[in-house]
Amino acid sequence: MNGTRLARAAAAIGVAATLAAGYAAGGQAGLTDAAAVAAVGVLVVARGTLRGGKPAPVRPGKQDQTPAVSADDFPAYRSIASDLEWGRLSRRHYQHAVRPLLARLAAALGRPAPAGLPLPADADGPGPDLVTLEGMISRLEDRT
Repeated sequence: MNGTRLARAAAAIGVAATLAAGYAAGGQAGLTDAAAVAAVGVLVVARGTLRGGKPAPVRPGKQDQTPAVSADDFPAYRSIASDLEWGRLSRRHYQHAVRPLLARLAAALGRPAPAGLPLPADADGPGPDLVTLEGMISRLEDRT
């Protein structure tokens, strides 16, 4: 215990001496600079002397598990998902990618192709929203 008290007393005297030297050298500005240097020094010493436990993993138990299936295993799925996303953002992409995809799906299911969207005044505008696309797909699957 004496060693710990002696170390704390030496640290307090060192910080006080640093502050006094800063004030003597530069007045109030020197005191501020010395206080900043002393604070950084205290933090560095405290970090070096205090030992923490091993940090807990972010997701305990999940690091060793790899998924059995990933999206990388299905490039066609990634392509369809990308086309649907772009089809919502661009009417041109809807007309050239999503609409033929839906027509092929309808043909594979033996159902009539979904009706096309009305042409807007701005052909470069956004494509159909998600609700419209979901409605088309649900009509193809006879869920409605």
